[in-house]
Amino acid sequence: MQLSNENNIKFSVFIIGFTTMITQIILLREFLSIFRGNELIIGIILANWMLLTGLGAWGGRKILIIDNKPLFVFVTHILLGILPLITAFFTYYLRSSLFPPGSFASLMDVFLTSLLLLMPFCLLSGVMFTFFSAQLSALGYSNQISRVYAIDAIGSIVGGLIFNFLLIFIFNAFFSLKVLMIINFGVALYLSYKIRNSIFPRIAGLIAIGFAGAILIFDVNGIALNYVYKNQNIIKQTETPYGKIVVTEMAEQYYIFENTIPVFSTDNTITSEENVHYVMLQHPNPDNVLLISGGYGGAINEVLKYNIKSLDYLEINPSILKLGNKYSQNASNNKKIQVINQDARVFLRNYKKVYDVVIINLPDPVNVQINRYYTLEFFEELKQKLSPSAAISISLTSSANYLNEESQEAHTALFSTLKLIFDNVIVIPGTRNYFIASDGILSSEISRLTRIKKISNTYVNPNYIDDELIQERRQQIEKAIAGKVLINYDFLPLPYLLQLKLWLRNFKIIAIVIGILLFVLLVIIIPRLHIVNVGLFTTGFSASSLEIILLIAFQIFYGYVYFMLGIFITVFMIGLVTGSLIIVKKIQITYKNYSLFQYAVGIIAIIVPIILNTLKMNQPGNFIIHSIFIIFILITGILTGIQFAIGTRLRIETITNTAATAYGSDLLGSAIGALLVVGLFIPLLGIIKVCLLIGILNFIAGLLVLFKSTQAKIS
Repeated sequence: MQLSNENNIKFSVFIIGFTTMITQIILLREFLSIFRGNELIIGIILANWMLLTGLGAWGGRKILIIDNKPLFVFVTHILLGILPLITAFFTYYLRSSLFPPGSFASLMDVFLTSLLLLMPFCLLSGVMFTFFSAQLSALGYSNQISRVYAIDAIGSIVGGLIFNFLLIFIFNAFFSLKVLMIINFGVALYLSYKIRNSIFPRIAGLIAIGFAGAILIFDVNGIALNYVYKNQNIIKQTETPYGKIVVTEMAEQYYIFENTIPVFSTDNTITSEENVHYVMLQHPNPDNVLLISGGYGGAINEVLKYNIKSLDYLEINPSILKLGNKYSQNASNNKKIQVINQDARVFLRNYKKVYDVVIINLPDPVNVQINRYYTLEFFEELKQKLSPSAAISISLTSSANYLNEESQEAHTALFSTLKLIFDNVIVIPGTRNYFIASDGILSSEISRLTRIKKISNTYVNPNYIDDELIQERRQQIEKAIAGKVLINYDFLPLPYLLQLKLWLRNFKIIAIVIGILLFVLLVIIIPRLHIVNVGLFTTGFSASSLEIILLIAFQIFYGYVYFMLGIFITVFMIGLVTGSLIIVKKIQITYKNYSLFQYAVGIIAIIVPIILNTLKMNQPGNFIIHSIFIIFILITGILTGIQFAIGTRLRIETITNTAATAYGSDLLGSAIGALLVVGLFIPLLGIIKVCLLIGILNFIAGLLVLFKSTQAKIS
């Protein structure tokens, strides 16, 4: 039984694109949230998504042997409705089961976990691309691959717009997935009435709708969160542009997490006193103090023990300010305090005040969002706002008396980076290791300083603090980290390199296996591809790489890529549709034009780092910077769409083989690009050099296309 209604096929393709986009955005955000907001996760998830979808498209050729194709489409929509919800739930379950609190989830852990979880949905969506390309082409008696590609992309655009500007503000992720399930079940029920001589699909469709209604009453979101925050009472959960915030309560103490990273906890006296007094005691008479994050954990009250004139407290996330006001007991209503909802880097560029003490109260730089406050560029900006004898404090997780290799390098990087900006840097060990930097005199004799200043503390006082022990531990740490120089930059984030080293050390065998597979891919498989598919592979590689690079760069500029994920992906899909459906109609389908657009992708890749550096140096304003990022994502999508449309029309093969190999090559290149860029190239080379590498790769591919096509004409 064949599919005979062209409109039904288009409608089904549209809904699959709609479903795929919303599912992709939600799962990306969920993975990003529960794996501590590490932007490398974006690349890994996208790599697996595209790899599995490409494999599904490749294997979709075999589905054409199915006799009852309408029934197959019906079952597909049922599965596409339920699989996203199941995948999201098991993301939380496996995160809790395999990586309990305090354990390390490596990039390989995330790769394998996401590969397993995404496999059913992505394979199925890839199969359907090849399937519908063949069905629509058969009805139209012509190559309709780019048309299916465009309709799927239009569905993705609509899905992205609805999610980014509606669902995200109304529902949590799990409820949005429930809505998606009901839509697909409804489509399946509609299609069931198009299947002749069979009552089963109609009954199954009605049962599915009833099942979806029952699922609505279950608090899947609450159950999933309880897996991650075990033994804690979840008080509140909210989505913000910067990540998912969860408030928990345990033993009458409140904890606030952002993307599973502890932001602060109430009544944490020891940490609050160390955060503040180790640096405040260094200045003879601090007047103006800047506190970056964590004020509601108790730091505000500790700062007010000094005779200061003003305290400016910065939080980039307004939700943290609201929750801090609600759950903490801080004197934030004091007239000396100015609570400011703004990014510290933006604030420092636009504010004229000079500070005597700056307290940077942030978690470890486990992602670019946090790392942007640990870089040379940030310390340079900060130095411009300091008085001559000012002191700053920033900290890293303490490892007692031993620093492992990665921890030692992280400490070395922070120490080296600070030393480039400040004359004096010391490390005071405590519950965390506090780096105190100043152009003035510094001392680690905390007990002596508290006696001199007569500061009354619960923990940071002579009864608990031993100056000789601190001095001994300080010397051990500084001896271990002072012999090497490592500098942390915005566009070459050192934490990524440290994660790569840790991964390579802990997973040597797996790393070797992956290296062999990549070698086989690059040396054996790619040379055997048709030259058109080599171009599509390169374009896919470049598009996914540039998309991830721009996402990470945006995070460096603003620190809220969590919100922009869906917008960037939607804009990219708008570019795909524009290129594959509209612009390509005005272009002659020739190998020469195919190679020219390959060069265009390379030119864009080379322009990106030039623009990024220009923006960083000049800071032209939010509207201009946002617009430039959007324009580059859009252009990348347009060029990708044009290349795919031209490539699928240059091939003289069966529709099924052309669709499977073209789409598969495009997605395989995208997967390899995403994986290599986040897992290897950015950690080793940094964003700027990676862009140049992508540009060179496209010029080589363009020349190969032109050379091979000329050879074919001669022969």
